[in-house]
Amino acid sequence: MQLTDILVYLDDGASNKERVKAAFAMAEAHQARLTGVTLAAIKPSHLKVKDEKALIRLSEQHAEQVIAQFEQAAADAGIAVKTRIMHGDENKAARKLALFARNFDLVMLRQANPKQDNFSTVKLVSQQAILLSGRPIFFMPYIGAHRIPCQRAMVAWDGTPAATRALHDALPILVGMSEVIVMVVREGKQKTARGEVMVDELHEHLSHHGLNARIKRIQAGSFDVPTVILNEIAENNVDLLVMGGYGTPNLKQQIFGGVTKTLLTNMIVPVIMSH
Repeated sequence: MQLTDILVYLDDGASNKERVKAAFAMAEAHQARLTGVTLAAIKPSHLKVKDEKALIRLSEQHAEQVIAQFEQAAADAGIAVKTRIMHGDENKAARKLALFARNFDLVMLRQANPKQDNFSTVKLVSQQAILLSGRPIFFMPYIGAHRIPCQRAMVAWDGTPAATRALHDALPILVGMSEVIVMVVREGKQKTARGEVMVDELHEHLSHHGLNARIKRIQAGSFDVPTVILNEIAENNVDLLVMGGYGTPNLKQQIFGGVTKTLLTNMIVPVIMSH
């Protein structure tokens, strides 16, 4: 089971170099075709231009430079790549990227950094990609651990269709890992969490795929679910989290639920998410 087509998002952020390296490693591991994509609407972080027409022109040139740098890095690494620039304003370009992403097995994005000027753009790209692409999203954190290829994964399992889809979308990456922990969190006074229903059958199913999986049940106690998951990631030396994404196509409403939003904000390892 392998990935055949991977899409990686490109920009001029500090995390771009690591994300590109991760994409190269993923493409090589799966012998997959790699495509880099950027937005012409991304404003160069080092320029302060007030004239709107000049800014649009400079942003277009900047996108071409981002693509050229990616192509050069790929050539230096001996990797064949394709590239694409999405034109239009932020909303139109982000939507174009999300629709384009439907043609790939995996989409590699970056976690939005609230301290960066392009935070809102990157967040919009993430929202559109999760809600409209129908493809698994591999989020790279802007800080923290990102060991590629990953060796130990954790699945935030609650038994929902979104979690089920995320887990199965991630199978090509999970196969061959040293361990996959299926985490079920009981909240409050629950004796049995929702995700525990038929979880033993899930374990058997994963073993049929050749995964070295184990089920871990934990009582949250006074902690919330995101805190429990983050603590378990640290304590178990996990380098990949798999979870379902929740939201609505109406961007005027809250895009992500509490657990999803908190984990994406406090990301310390890469996260694979499907909606």
